[in-house]
Amino acid sequence: MMKARMAFLTFVLSLALCMPAWAAVKDFGKFKVDVPAGWTSEVDDGTVGLIAPDKSAAVTITMEVNDGESIAGLAKQFAAALKGSAPKEENGIFTFTFKNANGVACRAIVAGDAKQFVMITIIGEHPAIEKIIASMEEK
Repeated sequence: MMKARMAFLTFVLSLALCMPAWAAVKDFGKFKVDVPAGWTSEVDDGTVGLIAPDKSAAVTITMEVNDGESIAGLAKQFAAALKGSAPKEENGIFTFTFKNANGVACRAIVAGDAKQFVMITIIGEHPAIEKIIASMEEK
């Protein structure tokens, strides 16, 4: 489980190394993330939503306590609930695709360990998305 968390943190760190200073860091309690200029942020029942200025893309981040469920199991449950593709695993990080209620293609990333997990949902396409994900910092 610790390997999965380290793999996710390594993934985030590798993306962060190519990130320019273009955003404001916002603290959402459990984590901090850079919010690009012009993007809006909102919190709904523990999920943080970041929305592009033209509403063409969004990123949602949910970080919650895990009561010992495997990350593979969580990813399968989320994929099934969202009627998504079968999760694919790479270095302890699980990804799958699904369509939201409006029929828009979305990608999901699930990572963590037996104590905590994070699910990131990417809706639409925008050049700032990778930079947002790379900027995530657990508190």
